[in-house]
Amino acid sequence: MKKMIPLCLALFSVALFLAMIARHEWRLAHSDSVFVRLMPADPRSLLQGDYMALNYQLYFGGSAPSDELSPARSSAGMTAEYFKNRPQLLAYVQLDEQRRVIKTSFDEKMLGAYPASSAKLILKNPNNSFESLYPAAASFLFAEGLEPCYRNARFAELKVQENGQPLLAGLADENLKALNCEQRGEWWKGR
Repeated sequence: MKKMIPLCLALFSVALFLAMIARHEWRLAHSDSVFVRLMPADPRSLLQGDYMALNYQLYFGGSAPSDELSPARSSAGMTAEYFKNRPQLLAYVQLDEQRRVIKTSFDEKMLGAYPASSAKLILKNPNNSFESLYPAAASFLFAEGLEPCYRNARFAELKVQENGQPLLAGLADENLKALNCEQRGEWWKGR
């Protein structure tokens, strides 16, 4: 009987891992895409390798990329207390016809008269401040040698469930076309 315990634990671990993968794949297939403009920085970490800090542009208070507001003005009167001890915040985003985020607010009524072109989006709040809010992931890891391809990233494609839970599906160029850098070349051979 004691010999079966490690085998049962191993099988349970594999089953749990496969269930997590299936859940994420289901979310990718059954969620709506939302595109968020990026202002990526491309640092390099000795431990992590090549990665990109995504720096999402959520346009709080503004309604167009050219109408970008500073964090102080864009919080629309929100006090620092509103962000304290809240690891996640529910925001509402207004989308254009290509499902790009053009405006974000914490009040659904502030999005205007077009509720059909809006969506919920849960934002992570790791530092309890307005300046540190982001959806899905703060950075994107990639294989060494793919930096020239990922330099073209202008949008993050998020798969968003009805409740607003986002999942980073990939990066896209200015025309919202997926970069698919891993499939473009033989990067693993150094070419």
